[in-house]
Amino acid sequence: MILRLKRQHVRLLKEEARKVHPIEACALLFGRLTRKEAFVKRVVVTANELQSTVRFEIDPETFVKAFTEADGEGLEFIGLFHSHPAPAKPSLIDLKYMKLWGDALWLILSSTSGSFAAYQMRQGQVKEITTKVE
Repeated sequence: MILRLKRQHVRLLKEEARKVHPIEACALLFGRLTRKEAFVKRVVVTANELQSTVRFEIDPETFVKAFTEADGEGLEFIGLFHSHPAPAKPSLIDLKYMKLWGDALWLILSSTSGSFAAYQMRQGQVKEITTKVE
């Protein structure tokens, strides 16, 4: 699987992470999915309801509204974005919740180094996903 993002999406996510640091920034990713690639077409930045440096939570109403709008545009849910004031790797908390999200991709940005990486849990195994910025 390859996750394809536009430069403007990366700028938006990095800017949000910078603004809320050290709190975890979060967003929803929507676009088009094929068997081998996920094309991000829309990023919905959301507030971290927990205001936490180690966890994030998205308001359910925000979640439903974003899903409804994306569905109306013919876009599919690709995954979740959040930042860590640490390396761009899933935390133990992330691993717990990744199990609940099926094949959703998790894009993680290190707000300290500016690097990011994507992950997907399949059959209980976490795999790093190739990320391409276009």
